[in-house]
Amino acid sequence: MMEIEDKAELTTEEKEAITDDSLEGMVKVYLKIRNHLREAQAKFAEEEASIKEQMATIEEHFLERCKEIGAKNIKTKHGTIIRMVKTTYSTDDWQSFYEYIDEHKLYEVLHQRIHQVNLRTWLEEHPTLVPKGLNVVNSFSISVRKTK
Repeated sequence: MMEIEDKAELTTEEKEAITDDSLEGMVKVYLKIRNHLREAQAKFAEEEASIKEQMATIEEHFLERCKEIGAKNIKTKHGTIIRMVKTTYSTDDWQSFYEYIDEHKLYEVLHQRIHQVNLRTWLEEHPTLVPKGLNVVNSFSISVRKTK
């Protein structure tokens, strides 16, 4: 019998169903565990949103206070408030941006990753045009669908 920590409160019958020979029982248990996980994630997401909202309210107060007194940081006996500048960059004209990158050879400002779905679609439509240096790794995974 496989050992599974019982976080989803499985019945004795469900625990016994977890054997390599009982796929029917294992699917039933798998779906119960997955549903338990989804419920736990939803509950945590609600709690997390509330906590983050509270923190954001306090952070806004800290920002205002730093601005009022012109401080980059404020030390307290419980911790130090640090006011930082976060800068983000974006473009609404990708063609011009690509031309700028190419003109100045600034390729390092772009992320080096491949859009998986777009490349898969391209390769399916153009199977003879595989880019040099492309690595392809296929792996298997499992998906379990509940019977309707």
